[in-house]
Amino acid sequence: MKYIAFLLLLLTSIAFGGNIYSDSKWTLWKDGEILIWNQGETPLDVKEFCLSLRRNNTSIGIPECRNFGEWERDSIAIRYGNWLHLNINEKLELAELKARNPIMSNKIQSLEDKIVLFIADGKNSGKENSYLIALFNENQNEPIAVGEVKKNEDKIALGDDIASTFFSGGAVRRLTKKEREQKLTEPDDYYKEIPNFRAWGGVSMGYAQAQIPLTPGSWYKSKVNSKVRNYRITKDSTSLWNFIEDSTPLFTAYLGGIWYGFIGGELFYRYSNHDTKIDKSDTVYKELDYWEYSQHEVGLSLLLSTTFDPSAWLDIHCFFSLGFQYSFYSENIALKDDDIKPSRAYTSRVKFEDAYKGVVVAIGSQFVFLDHYGISLRTGISSRGRDVYVEPSPDAAKEPTTIGASTIDWFISFGLEYHWSKIF
Repeated sequence: MKYIAFLLLLLTSIAFGGNIYSDSKWTLWKDGEILIWNQGETPLDVKEFCLSLRRNNTSIGIPECRNFGEWERDSIAIRYGNWLHLNINEKLELAELKARNPIMSNKIQSLEDKIVLFIADGKNSGKENSYLIALFNENQNEPIAVGEVKKNEDKIALGDDIASTFFSGGAVRRLTKKEREQKLTEPDDYYKEIPNFRAWGGVSMGYAQAQIPLTPGSWYKSKVNSKVRNYRITKDSTSLWNFIEDSTPLFTAYLGGIWYGFIGGELFYRYSNHDTKIDKSDTVYKELDYWEYSQHEVGLSLLLSTTFDPSAWLDIHCFFSLGFQYSFYSENIALKDDDIKPSRAYTSRVKFEDAYKGVVVAIGSQFVFLDHYGISLRTGISSRGRDVYVEPSPDAAKEPTTIGASTIDWFISFGLEYHWSKIF
């Protein structure tokens, strides 16, 4: 029981070592100067308190601490300190504790790079077992934080309680006077002049397939399951996906630009490789080693864009694009043995058109960091085809075969980009 009572006493002392009534989420500067403003007898050891700050917050650097004798001897500061001593409590907001005397207000706002630690005995305010604490800096004429810590005869322990309660946040480097002057003359990021022209170049890797998400699989079943027999025969020749694999990795290089943050264009080159869907049960393919097509596409898109600036270091550009493309297919085929004579089916195999033309529709977003380094995500639909209605030829077959009259796929890609802008 004695051990349990001791443990409860220890936990209670830890839990009630300090209490913050109100806090304005102020910034703690690294290597700062702490001025201790005592209201009455000094309960702290100034040198030990600086060591307490360093022990309890490694990011605070090497602060300087001293008693703030200037305010302790100033009649206006003494008058405000006496009033503050009597009014610090849990019920009052920080704004209700502000210095209303213009002279005292000017004293607070002229601190510049310093933090004032006000400490007073709480017995006159009904807090016999506590010290009342208030912190000030130059940003406002009211405390930035107020609260209390339990009294402790051990000055080192008391300093640790104050440091852990009021100075536990992360400390940041204070700008120099010259840096602050430069910041004052810089334009606000939310009101800065928008560049007339923004350009980018990038590369991306993605994936393409015939089936468009959220659409019935029955629409694509014949294309996905299609096989090429005798080097040229399929159930349907309307789509190129009846001849070659419809899902593949996709690689893209592109260069684009936007005028006035609204309208622009993008030039792109896309590459993918597709195996031919041969029917392996067809014995004619015993002579075949491999048969595939390299797909090369070049195009130009019109972009409509809008920009969001969630922070000074990040710009988000959402866009819609509509463009056209030309697709070219390079056949890669070889027999198992170059010395054997190819079959008649091999020499009369299906031939694709020299070029197919189509439309590309996409939406996406570009996330640009520090004005230059971007990542992008886009998805869309692209098509490729050829004219079906042509002038009849006397040499044409009765049922002419149309290879790739209409080929559509869905794609998604992730890219890395570099951006640059210009204000004319």
